[in-house]
Amino acid sequence: MILLALGALGAAGCGGGGSSTSGNGGGEKGIPTGGGGVNGISVGNCLISEDFLVQPSQTTLDGTSPGGVVFTLTFYPSQAKADEVFKKRNPKTTARVENGIVDFRGNPSPYEGAPPAKISQKELAVIKRCIDENKTPAS
Repeated sequence: MILLALGALGAAGCGGGGSSTSGNGGGEKGIPTGGGGVNGISVGNCLISEDFLVQPSQTTLDGTSPGGVVFTLTFYPSQAKADEVFKKRNPKTTARVENGIVDFRGNPSPYEGAPPAKISQKELAVIKRCIDENKTPAS
């Protein structure tokens, strides 16, 4: 599974060279930002630098956290829309981060009798930071 994800990242051109570290600083020689602002590509590039393994697209990001939890992060046009979607989901397998929903259902239990693995608060904080770093400043 890891090799498949790495192959997909290579084919997408993610994680390529460039020294830009700002959320909106991608471009021809920098890391791709997907047009700048908060989207799966810009947030995905930030998460890659935090040891997440991700396959980003413009509106969603499939990945694995450093702790080994598989998740999908879906971005919505507004925080209100994300709240609306979150209310319909199981809070044991879903988290809302800014205008995104992190779905981590389907992960196996770490050991027999334990609840299924879930994304940690520390990993959610990293996702939030990556989203915040890519917000377009108000003009």
